[in-house]
Amino acid sequence: MAKAMSSQLDELLEAARRPADSLEAARTQEAFYKALLGITVFAHVPAGPTPRNRIRFIQFVRPDNGQTVLPFFSNRAQAEVAAAGKVGIVAMAGRRLFELTRGATLMLNPNHDRVVLYPPEISALLEGRPLGVFSRETLQADEQVGVCLPSVPTDNLILALRDLYGREPSVRAGYLVEVHRGADGSDVFLLLTLVAVRGNDERVVQLTTLELSSLSPELKLPVTLSCVPPDEPLPELCHHGIQFYGT
Repeated sequence: MAKAMSSQLDELLEAARRPADSLEAARTQEAFYKALLGITVFAHVPAGPTPRNRIRFIQFVRPDNGQTVLPFFSNRAQAEVAAAGKVGIVAMAGRRLFELTRGATLMLNPNHDRVVLYPPEISALLEGRPLGVFSRETLQADEQVGVCLPSVPTDNLILALRDLYGREPSVRAGYLVEVHRGADGSDVFLLLTLVAVRGNDERVVQLTTLELSSLSPELKLPVTLSCVPPDEPLPELCHHGIQFYGT
């Protein structure tokens, strides 16, 4: 049974490695996260005797953004390579690891996949709530689009995001504009542009996606998210919408 679960996870992980350029791929990623709860994972602990009734996990600081993360691994081989004989290894169910480390940011297979799970996402997984799905898309800089103020109700969205970003110091400002795309302008969506400190895009996108997944009532238009560093010019189209967060 454990081997079957591991094989299923490997298949889901392989799919999760691919860019989420469609909602189907994004849903596969969410299935992968949920599968983590039921398999055996491996984490690092200090070498030597373990204190009674206490586990101390090893963490490290990410060189790209300075965030402290707790590494864990989908198989023992990766855990042993990363340990290099200098630290100990413990094995447990993914759910148990998530329960023991609530409040920490976890990174799966940091030398290979670098899949990050933030505390609110871990809580959602443990509570059986959806993480939400998103796809990635590259817009051409010279693409012509129509923009206007949001034409659908956004009060619930704005209140939820203000609360979220009030707890996220990396987000400095937020803008919302309605975009009409395509030859006939029939592709309509809300563009959410955030001014966020460099190195925090990943966290901001994942936490925003989680927030959108629990929004009630659901928005009547899809949301596209873009992040801009504070030292870069704000895209012109933001000035045709509203600034709902920051100064």
